[in-house]
Amino acid sequence: MNPIGLIIALFVSNTVSDQVLPFKIKFEWSQIEYEFNSEEERSEAISNGTFDIGNIQPIDAEYYYDRIKQKERVFITIPRFPTQGVASTLNTVTKKTINGNPVLRPYPSWSWQISPEKCNYERIVSVFRVWIDECKRLWVLDTGVVGDSQVCPPQILAFDLSTDKLIIKYEIPLGSVQPTYVTPIVEVERHHNRKFCQDSWVYAADVSGSLLVYSLRQNKSWSFRDKSFDANPAYAVYNVSGDSFEFADGIFALALTPYPAHKKLFFHALAGVSESWVHTRDLKVPVNRSDIYHTFPTTRDEQSAAQAFDSKGNLYFSLLSSIEIVSWNFKNPYEKKYWKVVGNDKITMQFPSGLKVSRGKNNQEQLWVFATALQRWASDNLNPNVTNFRLLYANL
Repeated sequence: MNPIGLIIALFVSNTVSDQVLPFKIKFEWSQIEYEFNSEEERSEAISNGTFDIGNIQPIDAEYYYDRIKQKERVFITIPRFPTQGVASTLNTVTKKTINGNPVLRPYPSWSWQISPEKCNYERIVSVFRVWIDECKRLWVLDTGVVGDSQVCPPQILAFDLSTDKLIIKYEIPLGSVQPTYVTPIVEVERHHNRKFCQDSWVYAADVSGSLLVYSLRQNKSWSFRDKSFDANPAYAVYNVSGDSFEFADGIFALALTPYPAHKKLFFHALAGVSESWVHTRDLKVPVNRSDIYHTFPTTRDEQSAAQAFDSKGNLYFSLLSSIEIVSWNFKNPYEKKYWKVVGNDKITMQFPSGLKVSRGKNNQEQLWVFATALQRWASDNLNPNVTNFRLLYANL
């Protein structure tokens, strides 16, 4: 190679390598463990089927740093996919370990998690994802579903993270079709650069093909339907690291642009390769119009799971088969030449079902990736002798 060619090759190589972020592993598990009151209680839960170690699949993680208390917490969600075996669906990570696995503590307490079929007022039945907003509230989207059965009404809950007390509870009216709410995201309105926590809007993705909008001030919700929410049957089969499985899930991933004015909600179906968006102002009026939704003409080559924006307008999303995390700034056209690979570890980043941007101890933005190797559980290949779930992060 001539000297000029060598210089160009080195420049290109360094540019590409510099795009990959230095991710670190915060926590990892071969299997999930809970904080029971005693070893006897744990053994009894295993014996009666309340806790099925080998059939638990986490989905989402949320990092939170309390600057007043100078304390960090990580929330982990585990939907009740099986009819039994998931002892707690919403948890925090403790400093304890069992066989090297970080132990999970039910949130806000065990009493909220046990006997979900009783539909107590203080209950959390099944949670896919959570969201922490700028008002220090943990928003919980509870499907009310155990296995395939709607055992309780779905609900939106919010907890004050300074006290861990319930401050908002809204039961979502059920229609003729059983929804499966998987992803919440919260917009807190700002006026003259001041946040108004009461003027909050929850947007919730329902993989059966609808988008729920909840107004905190009105304490009302309404749903939208559009073809851009639907699953594409041609992309309902997933191939990840040698495992194949099928999910015909519609609208799945949500992400809000960071700027206060003229916010856009970006979204895509899990079974699909298209990215779409809608102005949130058009969702705040319960009138559905097909002309408010916009789908980019360029598509991905493969499916993507979760996604999130940083404060600079960079959208981070996964490419499931390639096992990559990609960033793209929404001011650019949605085309591959504007994408940057920021994560590509084929072992540690399999199926990032959780992806968030949070601020750490130094108020620096961090990209958090919860790689859950969902393909192993979905294809009955979950192996307790290897690491299955990893929570990774990198400074942005």
